[in-house]
Amino acid sequence: MYHSGVKDHETRTIGRDPGCHVLLPHGSVSRIHATAWLTPEGYLAVQDADSSNGTFLHRNGRWIRVRKVILGTQDRIRFGEQELELERLVGAFGQLARVRLREGYSVRGKPLVFDERPGELRKPRVVLDNPRRNPLTGDIEEYPVDSGKQP
Repeated sequence: MYHSGVKDHETRTIGRDPGCHVLLPHGSVSRIHATAWLTPEGYLAVQDADSSNGTFLHRNGRWIRVRKVILGTQDRIRFGEQELELERLVGAFGQLARVRLREGYSVRGKPLVFDERPGELRKPRVVLDNPRRNPLTGDIEEYPVDSGKQP
């Protein structure tokens, strides 16, 4: 098993409070906005600390609000309206830590966004039937079941 070099209880705080490990002095960032830690495998994870302006992940061309996420090499992360470079977040663990980022994002693999309270998530507005990938753009084309616009 891969060991990250960081003890399990070591977390890094992110926020505008001067005592945070990663200081983001922006009005949309809470005093303690989120925490970051390394999973037992060494992957970088971030969890929102119930901030009022939220934590957002940019993945697959769109920003989504997250509570808890394992970061990948192609991801971008934003706390409130302040985006943070992944290099700066990785640097908060020091030079001795071996921080890993997931290589890209795999739709068929294990989801990298996870939530401990799935019952509180909103239900999707549209039911999708057989989404397909556009061969030119690689985007998933989604057709609502009731629209009758399926090819």
